[in-house]
Order: sequence, then structure tokens, then C-alpha cells
Amino acid sequence: MKKKPAQWHTTIFFGAMIMVLVAAFAWIAHSVLLEASPFFVLGAAYTFLLFREIPQASRAYTVMHFALPLILFSWLSAEDDLGVPAAASWILGFIAGAIASGYPWTGKRPQTNRGDSSGVEGKESAGGPRLFLINSACVAVLMAGGLSHLIFQSPTAAVGSVLAGALICGWALFRFPPSALTRNMLLLTIPVEFFLLIFLGGNTSQPALPFAWTYGALSGILLGGNYWSGPLRGTPRPPFSGPEKRRRKRKKVRRSREKQKQNVPAARP
Repeated sequence: MKKKPAQWHTTIFFGAMIMVLVAAFAWIAHSVLLEASPFFVLGAAYTFLLFREIPQASRAYTVMHFALPLILFSWLSAEDDLGVPAAASWILGFIAGAIASGYPWTGKRPQTNRGDSSGVEGKESAGGPRLFLINSACVAVLMAGGLSHLIFQSPTAAVGSVLAGALICGWALFRFPPSALTRNMLLLTIPVEFFLLIFLGGNTSQPALPFAWTYGALSGILLGGNYWSGPLRGTPRPPFSGPEKRRRKRKKVRRSREKQKQNVPAARP
């Protein structure tokens, strides 16, 4: 299909924006360009996958969005040890990847799995290998972040215990879910604990404590529940899992209305 003039203008505009971002990255990291390039590439790849592939898994999509500021804080905390502008390189790559994610170029939004609208159980309503790979990749990225802080920043037993404990807590919260209100209240403890552990880690010379907690909790959230092979996004859930129950309800309503009409006495002339 041929592109319209407006589409060509859009393509040229976004292509020019990517070139500007690459030039800004080269100017910021000109003295350590080779060392900083991996961070730029990682940021671009992260965003590209976030907007093109991960939307097919709604929970992973939400979790990886919450992980964005966490990854930025990770690069900021490691910049002094790395000796390169890791955070700035990652942000520029992030923006470039968002522009190159496909939607501005083709006008087509990323596809999402809607599941089987008929409510029939089978292969159509199962998660499938694609959903499994997306969740596995997201868990691998989050666990890599937590283990990196543990190994290279604070290799202590306390940090390892926090990482393992947070992983178990996040897994249990979604594997044995409480009520929605209780779960939402417990989820609020993740950022609260993060800021509390910042002060604790600074006082105990263990700066990896808040990162181990948050990366572990987010990984556990993805590992919990039946989302790996369960119904796809958009699949009807109980009590709307099939049309039979709704038909029965309608029949009951009709019968009750007919009985009411029969019990109403006829109007006298």
C-alpha cells in the first residue's frame, strides 16, 4: 500500500526526532560513547517491546510501566560506579524506542489478545506460549535488576533475604488473592517500603535494599496467580462466562411477571 502525503510527513518528522535524540546522546556521552551505547540500546529495546509486544499481557504491561521509574533510579544509583551517564543514555534511548515502536510509522496500534468472546473453554481461551514467553521475559528483566544490585552493589545476606522475601510476598498476594480493597492497600506498601528502605540502606551502607525489595515484589506479582496459562485479556469471567446463566435469569423474570399478571384481578366494568 502506498503512503499518503500526510503519512510521509509523519514518517519524516518522527525519523528526524530519532536522529535528534541520537545526536543528543552522542553529544552527552562523547567521551565515553562506546561504554554508554549499551544503555541507550537497552532503553530503546525496553520501550519498543513495552509498546509492541507486552500489551498482549495486561498484568505484565502494568507491572513494566511501574518498573520504569525504578529502572531510572537504578541507573542513577549506579552512575558513579559505572563512570558513564547511564541514566541520561537510558532516557534518550527510551524516548527513541517509543517513537520507533511502530504506531507513529504505520498508524496501526499493537495487537492485543481478546480471547474467546463466546466463553467456550479450550485452546482459544488459554494463555498459550506467547503469553508465557512475554511474562517470562518480564520476570527475567526484573529479577536481573534485583540480582544486579545484590551482586554488584550490596552483596550481603540482608539484601538477599529482602529480595527473596519480597518475591514470596508478591507471589502470595496474587496466588492467594484477598479482596480487591485489601490487595490494593497491600500494593501501596511497595512504594512506601521503597522509600523507608532508602534511609535504612543509607544508614547501614546497603544501598541495594530498596531496589531488592521493589524488584522482588514486582517479579512476584507476575509469578503469582494463573495468568501464565489462564484466560486471555478480554475473556469473559464469571458470572459472565457464558450465556446459559443469563438465559435462566431471564426465564425466571418472565415467569414472575406472568404470575403477577395472573394474580391481578380483572377490572370491573
